[in-house]
Amino acid sequence: MHHTARLIPWAACILLGAAACDDGDASSAADGGASPPPVDGGVAPPDDAAPPPSADAAPPSDSGAAPAGFEGRCVYENPFSRTPECREYRGPGWDAAAAAADCEAVFLGRPGTFSADGPCALDDEIGRCLVGQVGQAGGYEIVFSGDAEACGAAQSGCETFAGGTFAPGAACDSCAPAAEVAGQPFVPAYTDCRPAAAGEPPGATDGEVCTPTIISGSTEPGRRYADYADCDVVRTQRPYYPRAPEAPGTEGDPRLDDADYMGELAWVKQQAEASACACCHTASDTPMGAAVWDTEAGPLWIDTVSDEALAMLGGYTDSAAFGFLPAGENNGFDRSTTGLPTTDVERLRAFVERELARRDVTVAEARELPPFAPIFRELIEFEPEPCAAGQGMDADGTLRWTGGGARYLYVLEADAQAPGVPPNWDLPEGTLWSITVPPTALEMGCGMAYGQPPADAVQRVPAAGAPPPLRSGETYFLYVLRDIAQPITRCLFTAP
Repeated sequence: MHHTARLIPWAACILLGAAACDDGDASSAADGGASPPPVDGGVAPPDDAAPPPSADAAPPSDSGAAPAGFEGRCVYENPFSRTPECREYRGPGWDAAAAAADCEAVFLGRPGTFSADGPCALDDEIGRCLVGQVGQAGGYEIVFSGDAEACGAAQSGCETFAGGTFAPGAACDSCAPAAEVAGQPFVPAYTDCRPAAAGEPPGATDGEVCTPTIISGSTEPGRRYADYADCDVVRTQRPYYPRAPEAPGTEGDPRLDDADYMGELAWVKQQAEASACACCHTASDTPMGAAVWDTEAGPLWIDTVSDEALAMLGGYTDSAAFGFLPAGENNGFDRSTTGLPTTDVERLRAFVERELARRDVTVAEARELPPFAPIFRELIEFEPEPCAAGQGMDADGTLRWTGGGARYLYVLEADAQAPGVPPNWDLPEGTLWSITVPPTALEMGCGMAYGQPPADAVQRVPAAGAPPPLRSGETYFLYVLRDIAQPITRCLFTAP
């Protein structure tokens, strides 16, 4: 399976721009996916992406009088969806200068067009995302445009990744079945077995090299991950975009003459390139360049790794929500306690501590650095509330949700942990029924009878047979995702 770089795997930054994804300088070694600030940047925009539209081109048509406290709007084209978006600034946290400055790097560092002559008004508006307290310090509103099929992506991007509140437009009221597969869905993990590359020893599995095609996976030690697994598939599981790293150390650096240091650095490079991290952090294994840190940046490539990323490499900041495979299923690579999969946890940590010390960062200070992409931890810590209108279960036993088509549906016990990302967090204890549709199939519509999946769906829980009957009057947890890490309905309902 091969996917072009212009396909869109996730909604995080696709609809919300850099501010929604900004996570400091943290970089993910754990998942091998997009690790820069902003965090989950989606697939890189094509080189011929259109320039930002003018303030009049992407309609503010008939924008009307500016509301109280209005300081300006920023109109820009989302280079992934090729649709206009608009950010509106108002409240005591903004003045015209601050709003104009924000607009200079509104989407993945790209500029929009700033105007102070009226609020956002897009002709094909599908919804708005209120981030923070609009009208209070730092609050703003993002206006999305598009068609009804983009509603679910807008909602999950707003609520999950930006921590905002999504207000759908009229176009999002319906739930018509999709006519085609939108973007590039998350491709579930599988094991890829191939003959050893020319000049390499036979693989450990009947002469073949078997590699988990998953973001936390690794191939056999001493081999390159990209030679034995499809990085295009891996990049559907964590969005990627190129961002040139900072220049590493140069000639004359004393480390270059430290044989022990350079030997350990070469080993860490080998460990990284044997893992799916290489799919985004080894330039030659990417479609358009490395994302922030690059194992091929030079002999001192470690300089491209930020302090936050280094702390995660050694497991000093949290990356548990990204999941891990048991070392016995991952060619001996362990990612249960470190961010980078490794065949020698103590050796990796010793190098990380040595490098932290060189940077005058103590282990205690490293533990206090911000974790990468806390939204993944927040997914599994979500506390549901009662379902709103149009959600839950009808009197006839039909499950309903809002937010558009879905690829994953769960019914869980009321006190179950919310599902997270695979391979560890996607089937929590207390799951009564779980179904999904393969990435080549259309999304599920907005309703179905409990225990009766549509024809294209695959039942994951129970493994066979019907799910347990729901007890009348008991409360259950409905969890519906547009795709992995993109929830659209998460609420408690009472069985009729």
